[in-house]
Amino acid sequence: MPPNTSESLFFRPNTDFQLFGNQHLVMIALTLGLAFGISFFVKNSLFKHHQLTIGRALTLLICLAVVGWIGIRMAMGEFDYKTDLPFDICNIVALSLPFLMWQPNPRIHEVLYFWILAGTMQAVLTPHLFEGFPHFTFVKYWLVHGGLVVFAVYATVVYGIRPTWKSLWRSFLLLQGYVAALFCINLMLGSNYAYLMRKPPVASALDYLGDYPWYLLSSELVALFMFVLVLLPLLFLKKELAVNPPPQ
Repeated sequence: MPPNTSESLFFRPNTDFQLFGNQHLVMIALTLGLAFGISFFVKNSLFKHHQLTIGRALTLLICLAVVGWIGIRMAMGEFDYKTDLPFDICNIVALSLPFLMWQPNPRIHEVLYFWILAGTMQAVLTPHLFEGFPHFTFVKYWLVHGGLVVFAVYATVVYGIRPTWKSLWRSFLLLQGYVAALFCINLMLGSNYAYLMRKPPVASALDYLGDYPWYLLSSELVALFMFVLVLLPLLFLKKELAVNPPPQ
């Protein structure tokens, strides 16, 4: 039976979300606060088996947010295969996260670290979102995008996984494979997943990168720059630890 959209604010459409409005600023602050607050608290206060349990719970929460959103769209009769299939990189990572990181895997996290912090952070800062709180799309969007940022920081801090220059290039090359596959899917479906066929209908960072198809090439350069940018703090941290080793 379709949800009662006339009574519940969770289902009732709204256009309350504004770029860098109050809701957006609150969610940015909440995402960053939870990412570092939870990670350092768990790292310094809990045993390893509790750390693993919390990490697994995060992966399930993020994954179920995508599954639940798709289920709601289907139940409401509003599911559109051109926009709602989980092909965007954030949704793909979210769905696969429990399977990829149920047991912490350094090789996998070294790739996801760059995809999440260089890619998902852009979705946090310039979201393609119309619905505001408490609409289910708003809730799903921030559980997935904010949750991925929280998990990336969590796995890096708590599990002690440190990406390197080699993992940067491996992650970037795998990204090219994803883009190529998704481009073919867009051609077959007439869709625009990951905005490979045209820019989003709202303001975004792509507006500064030229017209189609040049913004795709510009995006590659920006992505590589962002990969380097999110790696630098880890390189600095590694250097500091080497200069000031912990007491034995």
